[in-house]
Amino acid sequence: MIREFVRIAHGVVWCTLATVDDRGRPRSRVVHPYWERTDHGVTGWLFTRPASLKVAHLARHPHASCSYWSPSQETAVAECDAEIDDTEPVRRRVWALFATAAEPLGYDPRILGADDHRDPSITVLRLTPWRLRTPGGVWRRAASHPA
Repeated sequence: MIREFVRIAHGVVWCTLATVDDRGRPRSRVVHPYWERTDHGVTGWLFTRPASLKVAHLARHPHASCSYWSPSQETAVAECDAEIDDTEPVRRRVWALFATAAEPLGYDPRILGADDHRDPSITVLRLTPWRLRTPGGVWRRAASHPA
């Protein structure tokens, strides 16, 4: 299931990310995550601006939904815990993930207006799914795995 999710997500590249605002209303925008398989499932990474509305939403409601749709009608959804992970090693690693991946998934992160991974004009958002849905079914994170 995880393999199918990553295949669809990395094939589509861009997804709709929904958060919840201060009034409990959903808010959606298009983002470009990189999904990395882990021992516990998969983790999504994306760059964002520290003062963005999504960062403000996630400070109050640290959950997000990522929805992918391909023209061939394949869909994939990740329901996630979401948090800023601004440590230097994570920033450096996520910068390298995007810089070394093949296009269209990969890109030169300097297009964000940042000189390098230490630039304070960007931050890293970590997405940790508790549920994935693909045409092949549903995957749920083990209850014993912390968010």
